[in-house]
Amino acid sequence: MVVLKVGSINSMNYFYALLGSLFILVALVLITLLLRKYSILSTEHQTLFSRLVTDFALPALIFLNLSKQTFEIEKLLPALIMVGTIIVACSLGFAAGKLLKMDRKSLGAFVLVSGWGSSSTLGYALIMQCFHNNPEAMRDALVISELGAGVPLFLLAIPFAMYFGREHTDSRSVLASVAEFFRSPMFIALVLGIAFSFLKLPQQNIVLKTIYKLLGIMGNSIEIFTAFVVGLMLQKIPIRQLLPAIAALFLINLIAEPLIALGGAHLFGLPPLEDKVLVIEAAMPAGAIAAVVAARYGCNGGLASALVIAMYVLSLGTIPLIYLLTVSI
Repeated sequence: MVVLKVGSINSMNYFYALLGSLFILVALVLITLLLRKYSILSTEHQTLFSRLVTDFALPALIFLNLSKQTFEIEKLLPALIMVGTIIVACSLGFAAGKLLKMDRKSLGAFVLVSGWGSSSTLGYALIMQCFHNNPEAMRDALVISELGAGVPLFLLAIPFAMYFGREHTDSRSVLASVAEFFRSPMFIALVLGIAFSFLKLPQQNIVLKTIYKLLGIMGNSIEIFTAFVVGLMLQKIPIRQLLPAIAALFLINLIAEPLIALGGAHLFGLPPLEDKVLVIEAAMPAGAIAAVVAARYGCNGGLASALVIAMYVLSLGTIPLIYLLTVSI
């Protein structure tokens, strides 16, 4: 058997990491469905868990990660390429949704899952497996994910979801969406996290360590809350209705995005490590957080959650191929 290595971890370990992360998400969703069956959880709890993600866990994670970052101008290029990749993917998603004649709320959900992948959940796990004991790789992943995907999520995706999630759109509704976003805990956490990153606070201070530990516990709850939301959003959708959307999203999310990122990395001459980390992050399947944002702000959360699960399953075949491509180039 031919083994391709990055650092000390081979491609088979990479695939096992993907399989394990996928299993955890699917298992949590199945547990949620089981809890639904026995009336421990119900669809009425969806709003509660959506708000726990967007107003509790995600703000903690945003502040925790950004406040510890040292922003170096030359390290922002991969993040900027990621932003460009997401914008192109969202544009393709919008065009595909229009061609499929999706209604307003379904179109909003489809665009969200087209652009935003699981870079900060599955992506982090795979980066740690592929680049074992390499803090530089993890730092690059954090910058790419938090600044390249996270910031656009807050600045673009949430206002977009608010806009398409409303029944009627006029100048007042647009202004209301913008105002709501700037008052949201996520935006406040974004601003405070960036501000604190420049203060250079002593990391060994007992009070600061305790606060960061608390924020870490809050942030780590995002995976289970997100799985709960996806499980509560899942509903029966006619397969004939879903197949065209799955096919379109497969081409955009799992094929086009990593190839666009790879092209951008080569165009701007990124170092090999940053190149590989960027492509791996861009190759992640549609993120559950995109489905949560879709549901939280009134878009078609059921469609988004079904597409997220489909992309996770299909990514078992595409991510190893993209990985092998980046190693061989």
